[in-house]
Parts: sequence; C-alpha cells; structure tokens
Amino acid sequence: MNTKKWICTVIGILFLFGCQFLPPMFGLSQLGMQVAGIFIGTIVLWLFVSVTWPSVLCIVALIMSPLYSYSEGLSASMGGWIVSFVLFSSMVTYVLGQTGFLKRCAVWFVTRPFTKKNPWLFLGLLFLAPLVIGSFMSPIPAFIVFVPIAEQIFKELGYEKGDRFPQMVILAILFFASLSTITTPIAHTVPILGMSLYEKDMGMPIDFVQYTIFGVVSAIVIFFVAMLLLKYVFRPDTDRLRNLNPDILKHDVPKMSVEEKCTLVVFGIVVAMWMLPGIIKPILPGVAAAISSLGTPVPPMIGTVVLCLIHFKGKPLMNFSEAISKGVPWGAVLMVAATGILGGALTNADVGITDVVVSAISPLIGNMPPMVFVFFISFFTVMLTNFASNTVTVTLIYSISLPLVYGNAIAGVNPAALTCIIGAGACVALATPPSTAHAAIAAGTGWLKTDIMLKYGLLLSLACAIVLAFVGYPLAAAIM
Repeated sequence: MNTKKWICTVIGILFLFGCQFLPPMFGLSQLGMQVAGIFIGTIVLWLFVSVTWPSVLCIVALIMSPLYSYSEGLSASMGGWIVSFVLFSSMVTYVLGQTGFLKRCAVWFVTRPFTKKNPWLFLGLLFLAPLVIGSFMSPIPAFIVFVPIAEQIFKELGYEKGDRFPQMVILAILFFASLSTITTPIAHTVPILGMSLYEKDMGMPIDFVQYTIFGVVSAIVIFFVAMLLLKYVFRPDTDRLRNLNPDILKHDVPKMSVEEKCTLVVFGIVVAMWMLPGIIKPILPGVAAAISSLGTPVPPMIGTVVLCLIHFKGKPLMNFSEAISKGVPWGAVLMVAATGILGGALTNADVGITDVVVSAISPLIGNMPPMVFVFFISFFTVMLTNFASNTVTVTLIYSISLPLVYGNAIAGVNPAALTCIIGAGACVALATPPSTAHAAIAAGTGWLKTDIMLKYGLLLSLACAIVLAFVGYPLAAAIM
C-alpha cells in the first residue's frame, strides 16, 4: 500500500472508532456522532483504499455500537437477502457466460442480413447487442465478449490503434454495456442495492417487473439519444464499413451444444421465477403469491443446485468451487452486506441523523421544484459514479437525498421512483478507467484513449442524467 492509501486508512479508522469520543456537535447525539463517524470513515476507505476489508470493518464497528448485538449486526448485514441474491445469481450467470452463449448472441446480432445495407444499421446492432445481453448478467462479460469481435472488424478494415473510428466503437460498446445494468435487477448489484435500501426504510420492496419497465424504457430512449449523438455529434467516419462482410464473424462460432442449451433453459427458468409474479398476479394471484413467497434469492439458489446436479460427460454443468471463486464479485458482496447494516443505522430514529440533515438542508432546497430536485440528484449521481465506485455512489446519494424526501423537506417526490433513478444513474460509469472494471479493461486494450473516454463519456453520461430525470422518473412514479 502506498503512502496515500496509508494516510487514508488511518483517517478512515479514526473516523470509524474515534468520533464516539468527541463531544456532540451539529445537533447530533453521542450515538449520532458515532454512527456519522462510521459512515464517513467507511466512505473514505471505500473511495481511496478498498471496498473489501473496509466493508468488514464497517460491520464490526456497528456491531460494537449500542445499536446492534453481534447476532443482530450479522443478520442485518451478511444475513440480508441481497447478499444471497448477488452470490447465487452471479454463479448462475457465470456458468451461462462460460458456455459460449454470449459470443453466439453477439455474432447473431451483427450478422443480420439488413445490416449490410447501411453502416449505421450495422453499428446500431453492434451497440444494441451488449445492451440486450448485459440486461441479464454482469456488464463485464457483456463488454469483454465484444472486444475481440470489434478487433476483428478493425483488422478487416485496416484500422490501427489511435484511429478515431475504433475509439468511438470501443467507447460505445463500453457505454452500452454499462447502460445494460439499468434495464433489470437480474445479476445487477447496483440497482438491487438501491432497492434493498428502500425496502429497509419503507418495509416494502420495489417490484421486479415495475423496475424492469422503468429500466427498459429508459434504456431504449437513451439508446436512441446516444445513437443520435454518435452520428451527428461524435461523427466517426463510417465509409470503410461499407466494405465489411459481417459473415466473416461467423467462422469461429461452433454449433450450440447440449450443455449450452441446458444451461440456457435453467437460466430462463430462474429469470421466469423472478418476473412471473408481477406479470400473472392479476390473472393467477394464487400462483403469483406462491412464487413470490420464495423470495428473490431462492430461484438462483435452485438454479445453482440444478446446474450442479446435471452432468454431461462425467462433469457437472456448474463446477461449484470454480463458480463461487471466479464468478462471484466478492468485493460487491461484502460491500452490499456493509451497506445493508449501515443504511439501517443512518436512518434509525434513535440515531437522529436524518432529522439533522433535513433541518440543515431544508432552508436551502425548501422551495426547489420536485423535478429540479430529481434532475439534480440524477445529474450528481451520474457524474459521481464516473469517478467513484458504483456501490459507493448509490449508498452516498441515497443516504443524502432520500431522508430529505422522507422528512418532507422536498414535497411531491416519489421515493421509490427516486431510488430507481439513483440505482440506474450509478450504473452509468464509463468516463474514467477507475469508474468500473470494464472501463479499466477498455482503456487497457489500447484502442481507447483516456482523453476521448473522458470527453465523450461525460457527454453520454449527461444525456443519461437528462433522460433518467425527465423520462425515467415520471414513468417510475406513475407505476410505483
């Protein structure tokens, strides 16, 4: 660890365990000072040191506070449903990604016959593919699978690293892979984290189908806005694309195996168990209630067991040890566990932080129109997530903004819809390499320069913030 990280580590730990010994200030009680210190210290460590062991330390600090016994603390953190959901859904999607299904889908998109008619039709399908594929899994494999496809295209057309066209293509693939995580909660930690914080505060969940309607519609609108920006503002030269025969991309795609088909069926059943209750509830309320009673984590748990039980050629479809070690984002798992208990502590009435924040900010924003507030939160979320961790952004923005809504400092704002905006906005990370893992991979390919990434990435992010605030929010507020 370098000097900067050591300094940040010391500062973070001092906040975590030292604020409880300071005299009360800013209208906070002694307990409020302790919880505020834990929150600030955790954010400092998350931003500048790591998201793994600081998450564990955050849980320990809260267990040592008067708020929780050790059993209550572990139940509120590691025992939360979101931890199991992230764990098992990641394992199921990892197996699907290992089958070759992702590349098959990617090649299918870009080899449709009508893409030969116009370069922008080809690019539209090339960019739509990671958006669709990433809707059901982590954006990282959704991005990675397209890099060799894009490189093959660049090679066929004679492009070299540093040329403008390849930079625009890689940036767009990165953007739409990131955008895919706003569409559904399936295997997407960031929106799920926001939904879990809302459920803790309100005692009721945001329905998967309702969120998906909001996410899919918002993503579709953003897709068309982004394509217009690409064509008329970014303006890459597409003349060479007229000479490309997309069929060359089919050469190394094998036929679908039985293993791939079985994995796809199991994954489809898991997704159906998530989505069906919201769809069939008006028609078959009893069946919908029975499926809903399983909760969110149980379908991927069942899928994990089934994939381990089905064998082909003496091997299971899922190697449990490999899936849990390589397929699970353990940093995200620990972070959502810490966020679960931390979010509950921050909004605890006995702690009093919510009342203090509302009292302090109300005079500044009391006359702010609801939609101006929504846009401000959307804009700030999207910009922050380009320079900080997605999950940190969700936790921080939610903890600051939602108490203002719950405390009526801002009237007329739908808290469920605002939560969706925060969860979706925090997914739009592409302007800097540290913003997310696939952004770092994109910069590391050599095809995308960081100055281009920052300039055009922030412009795409701004477009997302506008659409989420003025299209996504009204839709979410209408259905939630």
